[in-house]
Order: sequence, then C-alpha cells, then structure tokens
Amino acid sequence: KVAVADGKEVAAAALQCAAEAEGFLAQAERAKAIIPLCVGLGATTASLALLVPVLLDTLNVSYNLQIVTEIYLLCPLIAILAAAVASLATQETRSLASRAIGVGTRRFARSG
Repeated sequence: KVAVADGKEVAAAALQCAAEAEGFLAQAERAKAIIPLCVGLGATTASLALLVPVLLDTLNVSYNLQIVTEIYLLCPLIAILAAAVASLATQETRSLASRAIGVGTRRFARSG
C-alpha cells in the first residue's frame, strides 16, 4: 500500500510539473509567433530600400532634399526595428524554454 501511495504522489508531482512546464512553453510559442512577421517585414523593407532611389529618379521627384533623405532612410530604419523586435522575441523564447526545462530539473532534483 505504501508503494502505491508513493507512486500516486510521484505521478501527481509529475503531472503538476508537466502542466507548469506546458504553461511556459505556451508563452514561448506566443513570443515566437512574431518572428516570421519581422523577417518578412525586414526582407520587404530591404528590397524597398533598393528600389526607392530608382523610383524617385524615375518619377523625377525633386522635392526638398530633407524629404528625399528621410524617404531613403525610412526603409532601413523599419528593417532595423523589425530585426530588433525579432531578436527580443528570440531572447524571450529562449528564456521561457529554459524556465520550462528548469521546472522539471528543479522539481525532480535529488536532495542529498
């Protein structure tokens, strides 16, 4: 009877640990979901950064030099921001995954 009780106690602890780790993994999935959008946005704005000077020359846009410079710098700025957001999301995902791994390691560590 004692062995059955011990087995049920270990099973309950394992189930609780799995549920806690699953919560961390779900948070990691949500944090990771933004990365493909950032990659697409960065690639698109990088392509547009190459096309903007050609388009402005084709359209013979000769507005204020400051406006033209801002248009040139807008696409790379957006690409850099998208890369920064993707980097932060990757860092958050790694942190949450490490916490999920740590739940089992901490819960079932041998004491002594």
